[in-house]
Amino acid sequence: MQPRAIDDLSLIISSLNEGEEIHETLKSVFASFAIPAETIVVDDGSDDGSCAALEGDDWRRRGVTVHKNARSGIAAARNLGVRLARGARLIFLDAHCRLQPDCLAELDATQRRRPNAILAPAICDFGSTVYGCGARLIDAQLRVRWLQPATQNGVLQQVPIAPGGCIALSRSTFHSLNGFGSFRELGQEDVDFSLRAWRAAVDVLAVPSAKLQHRFRPYPAYQLSSTSRSYNVARIALVHFDGARREQCLRTLMGTARAAEVLVDAISSDWEAERNTIEALSLRNIESFFDRFGDWN
Repeated sequence: MQPRAIDDLSLIISSLNEGEEIHETLKSVFASFAIPAETIVVDDGSDDGSCAALEGDDWRRRGVTVHKNARSGIAAARNLGVRLARGARLIFLDAHCRLQPDCLAELDATQRRRPNAILAPAICDFGSTVYGCGARLIDAQLRVRWLQPATQNGVLQQVPIAPGGCIALSRSTFHSLNGFGSFRELGQEDVDFSLRAWRAAVDVLAVPSAKLQHRFRPYPAYQLSSTSRSYNVARIALVHFDGARREQCLRTLMGTARAAEVLVDAISSDWEAERNTIEALSLRNIESFFDRFGDWN
């Protein structure tokens, strides 16, 4: 049976030195019952040749295009992918995943039911059968805990955080939230995006029927700066939080690598302009997020 092409769907993958993983991820995409009209791979500074191997005719015939980019981090790479994409609907996918054959079809069907929502599929680690579907913040370090997939009479459940391994939404919703924020390298862009969604009254919904495997790794396939995560946490604290919550979040950075430098960088960045922009779009305040989904205390 030939897979069904989803004419208005753009799949966006950021890849950096993923080796064979990016190829295996794409093989699982094109072994699906439904496939995207186009697949944009943003090569975020790879030097292992893995993305160059995707520029052959076979992948082009499947609608795969590769766009080289100076290394800028996953948030910026995904924003670039959207600028290049033609589809009215978007799926962001990590470059080390294996989709179940009906994953994209399930996300497609749910997107058509809830076109203004952000969708989070069910994800498990390679070799595991235990799935998580959405996540919640558990502490002031902005760490998350995966939530168990749940359904209630076919009603889609709202979740606090759509983990970044795979996120589906419309282009219009993406632009209404001003895309991914200005984050360094890897991490926290999904937390920020989900907080923006809450504040703009955009639902983040779990889709447990859409399943994929994700290779969770203690370290990525490339070197990370020792300060990037701390900077990203500081930026979220400054952009989204106030008072004691902001102070708790920033205090977690004490004792981390080059903490004083990180705080100076974050405070001297454009966080205030970003905060004002989000405030202008907000229909709900940030404390209502914690009232709804539980505090980290």
